[in-house]
Amino acid sequence: MWSSERDGRAYQRPPVVSGLVTLGLLAVCFAQRDQGAAQLAPTATELQVLLTTSELVVGSNRLAFGLLKDQKLLADAKAVVRVYAIHDDDARLTAETPARYHKLEVIEQGNHVHIHPDGSRHVHGAATDVQGIYVAQVTFARPGTWGLEILAQPGDGTVESARLSVNVPPVSLTPMAGTPAPRSRNLVASDVSDLRTIDSSEPPDPRLHQTRIADAIAQGKPQVIVFATPRYCTSRVCGPVVDVVRTLIPSYADRVVFIHQEIWQAGSPLTFSPTVEEWNLRSEPWIFIVDGQGTVRARFEGLTTRRELETALRQVLGPGPR
Repeated sequence: MWSSERDGRAYQRPPVVSGLVTLGLLAVCFAQRDQGAAQLAPTATELQVLLTTSELVVGSNRLAFGLLKDQKLLADAKAVVRVYAIHDDDARLTAETPARYHKLEVIEQGNHVHIHPDGSRHVHGAATDVQGIYVAQVTFARPGTWGLEILAQPGDGTVESARLSVNVPPVSLTPMAGTPAPRSRNLVASDVSDLRTIDSSEPPDPRLHQTRIADAIAQGKPQVIVFATPRYCTSRVCGPVVDVVRTLIPSYADRVVFIHQEIWQAGSPLTFSPTVEEWNLRSEPWIFIVDGQGTVRARFEGLTTRRELETALRQVLGPGPR
């Protein structure tokens, strides 16, 4: 039994499949090099957690997820994340933290807004139900299996819950905050005759392909680096993260280098780009904020909003003109 002492309740530990979680609808574990953060066992009528975070490690983590009920994504629900330390057949509640809902700034009236390189905005005709993302900070004290319980109350409705277990390794395989960023020599616009060979966006954005990561570090310039593949992505959220990053360019381009790195190299069959290999990515999309000394200061996996990125970026830049 996976039992909880909270409020005198006891409940069974989910069997084998580790709870009600859908992994891969919002985030894509493209390489399958190792196990994802959770396994799946959803039913259509129950509350489902759509994780966009495939990598959770010892220490503090950004846990991002969507909520699905009756095949519809829930927006602005009141949500809480409970963390359980699991030992054998028992689970002990160690933390409870609210999950804040962040609306996507590139969605207007249910439609995806694409921002072109010249700054013009184009509203796509195809509607989307991905309006935002729930985010909570969760901490794991040790490696191993941990339990998560998500409690959600949409509007004035009843509180529902979903449980899952996650495998927490001791360290991350991708660059973590406080570690040096790989000095990658990513291809830039001057290296290719057709920008579409290194940018699958439509249209490609030359502003995101002017500087190599290694050169920006050598020049002491902070960076926002987005790893995403708008054309080849199989989820609904890979493309929008590039547009989210674009919204920052008008305000910060004079102080920050913005770089978009495709996941795949051009050609057939598809192979990972050398930069993706150097950063040891196992999912996409990812966004990294690197300071002028070449140290990773923040990282975001999966769907991310401008508000989150801008908060982290301002911490790197310090006080100054906006």
